[in-house]
Amino acid sequence: MSAELGIIYAIASAIFNGSFTTLFKTRRMVDLSIHPIIFQLYVSCGVFLSSWLVIPFVHMNREGGGFFSFCMGLLAGALFIFAVYASFQAIDYIGIALAQGIWGGIAMVVSYIWGVCFFHENPSNTFFSIFALFLLVAGVISIASCERVGTMLFGRISLDNTSVSEVNLLLQMSIDGGIETGDRLRTPQNSSNYIRGVLWAISVGIFGGSILAPMHYADDQGLMFLPSFGIGAILTAPLVLLVHFLCTKEVPAFHWKEALLPGISSGVIYNAGNALSMMAISSIGYYVAYPILQCAILVSGVWGICLFREITNRKSIIAFFIGGFTLLMGGLLLVLSR
Repeated sequence: MSAELGIIYAIASAIFNGSFTTLFKTRRMVDLSIHPIIFQLYVSCGVFLSSWLVIPFVHMNREGGGFFSFCMGLLAGALFIFAVYASFQAIDYIGIALAQGIWGGIAMVVSYIWGVCFFHENPSNTFFSIFALFLLVAGVISIASCERVGTMLFGRISLDNTSVSEVNLLLQMSIDGGIETGDRLRTPQNSSNYIRGVLWAISVGIFGGSILAPMHYADDQGLMFLPSFGIGAILTAPLVLLVHFLCTKEVPAFHWKEALLPGISSGVIYNAGNALSMMAISSIGYYVAYPILQCAILVSGVWGICLFREITNRKSIIAFFIGGFTLLMGGLLLVLSR
């Protein structure tokens, strides 16, 4: 596979990854007030079911990767679920802007470290690649904090002209991780809550930046890795749900008649991006493909602005696209550093 095709796969992966939460943000789901962890369960069903669609299109290794490769797939699927769960815990404690800025930046750095330090995917110009990574992280933080950045650049924004959803910013899930939750935010009234929120956000970045790292150690590479990934997701999601219920004594409504199909559809969209990411990694390496995947925050933000009107103030929108431009420049420089 050519490097050019691998870059196209990585970009397409970011588009799918930034789009799969749109079904969670529809008016019907908002009116249901479905708990994010319930929707996560339905998403895992979609990931599991769609993982088997690749079987007719790949040449399966008849010797197989054995039990170890299968376990690597289970681990990758589990990391995906852990990242999603940790993301809405982080949002609960410190809000979406700070949480997303922390986990987005850390996920990029973690994926770069996996590729360069552990998988020995050495860039042709290390300084160039580190500078590109810096731009990517700066872009993520700028997008996540576009309301604050807009205020600093263009002056204070009047709350009379700012929607409530803008103040709450983009509430988004990415693979890098995160299911939105708008009505469950715990105001960080003390340092304990703040520290918990930051730790949850850091864990999202670590889990999210490592999701497909186990594939490097498996004999089943590329799309052959997908079925075991789906099994890992469908096995982990109910366990996380059970532990959450036992710890919080909270039993939210499942709304399975209304939310099951949208959740499965979201899982299918996510897994399409996941499959593209696997093919991109095989072509251009983990340290390039996975940071590009983190550009999903730009895609989800565009959906939020254009479709859901989550940001309506012009100053914040300008700041958002400044961050988006920085993000794209970082991605371009990272590709050129190969």
